[in-house]
Amino acid sequence: MGVNTNTSPAMVTQTYLLPNLLALFPKKPGGSISPHFKEAYDGYNEWVKCTIGYFFSVEVYNAEMPLLAALAWPLASEQELRAILDYMTASFMLEEMTDRGSSAKALKNSQIWIQTLSKGQPDTASRHPFIKLLSKEMVARMKAAVDPFHWPQFISANVEFAKTTIREALDREASQGVQTVRDLQSYMITRRESIGTRPCLVLMRSTRRLYIPDQVLEHEVVAEMENTALDMVYIANDIYSFKKEQGDNGALNNIITVIQKDPDTSHLDLQGSIDYAGRLFKAALDNFESCRRRLPSIDSDMDKYLSAYADGLMDWVVGNIEWSVVNCRYKVFCNDSDRRSNVIRLKQRSVPPSLSPLLCSILLVVFIVAYCYGFTTQLLTRLPYYTSHSFSFPNHF
Repeated sequence: MGVNTNTSPAMVTQTYLLPNLLALFPKKPGGSISPHFKEAYDGYNEWVKCTIGYFFSVEVYNAEMPLLAALAWPLASEQELRAILDYMTASFMLEEMTDRGSSAKALKNSQIWIQTLSKGQPDTASRHPFIKLLSKEMVARMKAAVDPFHWPQFISANVEFAKTTIREALDREASQGVQTVRDLQSYMITRRESIGTRPCLVLMRSTRRLYIPDQVLEHEVVAEMENTALDMVYIANDIYSFKKEQGDNGALNNIITVIQKDPDTSHLDLQGSIDYAGRLFKAALDNFESCRRRLPSIDSDMDKYLSAYADGLMDWVVGNIEWSVVNCRYKVFCNDSDRRSNVIRLKQRSVPPSLSPLLCSILLVVFIVAYCYGFTTQLLTRLPYYTSHSFSFPNHF
């Protein structure tokens, strides 16, 4: 596509066509959304309001985690949704604690975070407000809701996730001031872990009472099925978050940007790179279905668990897409017509040289105030749409 729809010197809008990922799927096996969404939404947001500081709470509200939880875990109970939201908030906290500063600081904070998650408190006293909140109440709610069989797997998955955040900090530190070209294959392997979804899959197995031991999860076909589901999660996430990330930091850590930099695909323009990402998603889906057909037969109970796990993975993949296309954080589509047509509009703004720094500062303050007010108003007007128990996406948009 790549059509210029505005020739104004102050703003140029290009339109691009996103792949219709939802059209690749039938309905989610677990249903459209958890019937406990409304209660979880109200309870969680009240907790955020009373517990978390204003600036961090704005980020939390903007992420719309209750909606993601209810869409990706449609079979979760109210208590389980609340625990899932605790965990999603905790992983959000880890990101805040490690994505700035030195790798040494990231290492220390990651260690404290995982100690608190696994033991209920860190090995040494911490004054960090996130750690205090985690140890005071969040870990207890998580442990009460997660099946005891799955708790060790949950902690193990988070240990690996914490290690990933440390590696990211080391990579970030090593690449400062260095122009590097990332190849697509290495990015995809790393992104599969950095997306942070593996612990969420343990929580999904817990909500469905799927007692699959580690040795079965490590079976070649089962592990490949899980990996291809993770591939679909991060590819979709990168596609739908590209617009936001481009405005934030040039989408440096996004598969579309990596496709444009990889020597084998650098000849593609932006629309071609988006299309290529869509083909990677479809290839992952085909591989997932192939793995599902080749799942090992162990015994009747385990075979049922594995089949149900495949269903749960599909719920997670589709729920993630459903959340991505409507949440306020990404603001993928400008209007309903664009959403139905999968048209994304990317704007490039230029500030006239004569605009004074003082005026720029004033405009920035006005923008922040307007954004916060507009977000709050928009969320309130959309709440009835989200909280309907018949929540669905007709014809996949």
